Amino acid sequence: MDVSRRLFVRTFLLNTAWMAGLGGTQRLRLAGELVPSPDDNRGVLNIHPEDYPALAESGGSVRLGFNPVRSNHLPDGTLHPILINRLESGGLIVLNAECPHASCAVRTLSQSSNTHTCPCHASRFGVDGRRISGPAPFGLEVLESEICPDGSLDILVPRLKFSIASKVLDLGIFKRIKIDFPARRKVSYQVVFKSEAADDWQIVPFATSEGATLSQSVFPGEGLLTSLFVDVPKDQGIFAVQILQEEV
Repeated sequence: MDVSRRLFVRTFLLNTAWMAGLGGTQRLRLAGELVPSPDDNRGVLNIHPEDYPALAESGGSVRLGFNPVRSNHLPDGTLHPILINRLESGGLIVLNAECPHASCAVRTLSQSSNTHTCPCHASRFGVDGRRISGPAPFGLEVLESEICPDGSLDILVPRLKFSIASKVLDLGIFKRIKIDFPARRKVSYQVVFKSEAADDWQIVPFATSEGATLSQSVFPGEGLLTSLFVDVPKDQGIFAVQILQEEV
């Protein structure tokens, strides 16, 4: 089953281990970052704009989230949504949806007024994030983004970066890879694998204990250090722990 690249965030650190295989000991690349890693806490979100019909036209806008947004317009967790707008020039601009006044999640761009509105205290912002009116002291943060050669969009999102540690466990009749990472509360994760860097990600079933059946595909984070277990592949490849996001 192919994994839609718009669903995931690539935010991992390189980590390697060694495994025994045909012809002797082989190096197994357990996790790899496919884009340059920033030195701060930002993680890379990769989306395909064509997956979002609203972005097909000028003035189109979507809001993507990693944590649910509560009825008080605050994220139920540590990660705010992001806003992606299609400009009149045809380009895309990405904004942090966190209102600088009281941290509420700003709504998508209104087609009628061509502005973003904060649902809490009615601050208004332009398509480019600039402050127009209301109690917000300044505009929305513009997030760094770049169109990739395949037409997808890489976005650097604040507080999204996390690290993983991994090792191969020899359980006698089979081997498992143990992957440890901090799983944020109410953020969902999947494990994916590819044999070569140019391949598409494939969903990998996992277990939450070393000897259990590999039957899970989504892990709901609880704000704790988490261990997931997957089978060792027949050959070397790339594993990744990835965050799910959706329109909110």
